[in-house]
Amino acid sequence: MYTMKRIISLFVILLMTIMLFESCDKTTETEDEAPVIPPQSSMVMNFSDFPDTTNPSILPKGENVNTYNNWGWAALNIAVWNSVLTLTLAIPVAAFGESFNHDPVLQEDGSWLWSYTVEVGGISHTAKLYGKIESSDSIVWRMLITKQNTYTDFEWFTGISNLPATEGTWTLYKDPANPVEFLSIEWHRDTQNETADIKYINITPGVPENGSFIFYGKTTVATYDRFYNLFGAETNNTINIEWNFDAHFGRVKDPVHFSDSNWQCWDELLMDTLCE
Repeated sequence: MYTMKRIISLFVILLMTIMLFESCDKTTETEDEAPVIPPQSSMVMNFSDFPDTTNPSILPKGENVNTYNNWGWAALNIAVWNSVLTLTLAIPVAAFGESFNHDPVLQEDGSWLWSYTVEVGGISHTAKLYGKIESSDSIVWRMLITKQNTYTDFEWFTGISNLPATEGTWTLYKDPANPVEFLSIEWHRDTQNETADIKYINITPGVPENGSFIFYGKTTVATYDRFYNLFGAETNNTINIEWNFDAHFGRVKDPVHFSDSNWQCWDELLMDTLCE
């Protein structure tokens, strides 16, 4: 009986030792793996989803006296945000997008470094993207950009994301000449349901537009599966825009512009129509 107990005890100890080594191996393996970079859609809002008249499939056919006021007002407001952001974010967005084409190197402090050059407007920039796992579900990101003879290792944006890369935030700074916080980005995505949203918030200190935002979402709602919400802090006004991605019809609500809180609709050809 004593011998059997001793054998069982030795077996239990051996089993626990094996489990301990396996646990250590898994921990080491996790620490040796580079974190997943958040998708490009976490920083770049998709303005191309909104229907426009450059698409031949939705150009008006024949003569029609209807107007494009409703769709046009929605398109104009989206275009304003798009043009400002495209110009302002050209360098950090290009640097972020190029990171997916390179492999990282583990640093002594436990962070991972993606280092490479990228051309913006025909000018070469050196980019360093650092990613470090700070907790069981948190990765901290830093992007340093250098332009020869102009600025060195300017921290253009920082961010935090979760390990599955399904949600996070970015903070972008204006530029090396004016290194103040400029834009906060909040993003989420559900890869299973293929839904996502991203929100740009103006956080520039001391400007009337501080607090203004544009919020874009891709949903599973059957009728209107895309939306933009645009808030202007200076006017304290919100513009709501919803549309169907495949059929192109949609609606817009703007209490200031239309002098009421009703939806104003457009049809599949982007022409004004009564809302049902």
